[in-house]
Amino acid sequence: MNKFESLFLIIFLWSCTPNTPRENIKKPEPVQSESVTLIFAGDVMHHMPQMYAAYVPETNLLDYTPCFQYIKTTVQKADLAFCNLETSLGGKPFSGYPRFSAPDELLYALKETGFDVIQMANNHVLDRGSRGLERAIELIRNEGMRHVGAYINQDQHDTHYPLMIDIKGIKIAVLNVTYGTNGLIVKKPNVVNVFDSLQVLSDIRKARELLADIIIMLAHWGYEYHLYSNADQDEIAGFCVGHGVDLIIGSHPHVVQNVRFIENKEKGRLVPVFYSLGNFISNQTDIYRNGGLLAHIKINKDKKYISAVSITPLYVFKGSVNHKRQYYLIPSNDFLKNTANYPIPSADSVSVVQFHNDIKRRLKNVMIENE
Repeated sequence: MNKFESLFLIIFLWSCTPNTPRENIKKPEPVQSESVTLIFAGDVMHHMPQMYAAYVPETNLLDYTPCFQYIKTTVQKADLAFCNLETSLGGKPFSGYPRFSAPDELLYALKETGFDVIQMANNHVLDRGSRGLERAIELIRNEGMRHVGAYINQDQHDTHYPLMIDIKGIKIAVLNVTYGTNGLIVKKPNVVNVFDSLQVLSDIRKARELLADIIIMLAHWGYEYHLYSNADQDEIAGFCVGHGVDLIIGSHPHVVQNVRFIENKEKGRLVPVFYSLGNFISNQTDIYRNGGLLAHIKINKDKKYISAVSITPLYVFKGSVNHKRQYYLIPSNDFLKNTANYPIPSADSVSVVQFHNDIKRRLKNVMIENE
């Protein structure tokens, strides 16, 4: 490391301490280098009104792709894109809350949008029992996508967990755990990763043995609808960072929660912790539940560490366009730049602006992408 790089590292760590408000944590690389880009989305939910909106009378088929039309290009630009599938794919009869079962077409739309990895360790993975879990895994694999967090049997778990992905020479290990499964029992031979500190230590150790450059924890945790992390989340985050996790992405609260940067003193780096990305797609309409984030992560290809973090706030429009119920994910920053690109009623524009301003107010320590 030359003097310039050393000085940059000192300035970067000092300026991004968790107690120092920052409008922008993104810093220029000391030496321009190719990056590996990751995108993470929040909770993919499926309420029955979403299915009715996806119905196409002309073909008698379901099509969810219009929901994602305004973010498809963004997702597809990433080297790797993740989302939390918080519904079963248990087949008919389809159902919404509290025991979800979504049509397969929802998964097809996620694939078409550009998502590569489906996280499954969450409280709804067993909503249709073993059949729903196994069927979802088979569908995901048949689509050429990867899954993490739930497995048909122990052998599949031991063979494919941690999920190891090599992108441009960067070896990424992906861990995924949930606080529970709504009291539903995981029946053998199925496996669902429930948080256990000793097991997490073992998984991190295995990731290191597999020579992972970056270890990611996808944590399904926290209290629903709470805007800030709780003590349990903070404790688990500190535990994971202290044992070598490089990035934590949270889900479950269905609202966007705070973001922290916890110092890993051993590595001399700050670890981004997104406590909750909120809802990606859903029919929830209450304030704070009407959207979420895309988290953008850049990894320096040469030095193999996280070099930049940013977010895209996404508002979920639910309303009538051309006399038809629609669900559109709208990147609020782009919307503010050019409202004409988004054919939604003017009354809904106020909600988009309010959503964007709330995210900007509460997440001052993270840069908004393309702002």
